[in-house]
Amino acid sequence: MVLLTLTETATMLKVSPRTVRRLPITRAYVGGQLRYDLADLEAYVKSRKAGGLPVQLVTVAVQPTMQIESHSSAPMPFAPARLVKHRNPLFAIGGKR
Repeated sequence: MVLLTLTETATMLKVSPRTVRRLPITRAYVGGQLRYDLADLEAYVKSRKAGGLPVQLVTVAVQPTMQIESHSSAPMPFAPARLVKHRNPLFAIGGKR
């Protein structure tokens, strides 16, 4: 297990120490000082390469209410809902705010 200080972690990620504190990386206080595990840091970077936090997609199945021929002038039934995946997981359906 390799533990890094806040400044070492910030240097490794090439961001400021303030940004490192705001990241959702597991941390521990050892002797009153903040430390980051290198394995947790590598796992976080790999998860960001894979697209970040997993997003749950909700599938909605819609049955057509009636059959309409193409030459008919009757209004079309509503179209099936289109799933939209937002880049920000906070805006995803069922996301936490």
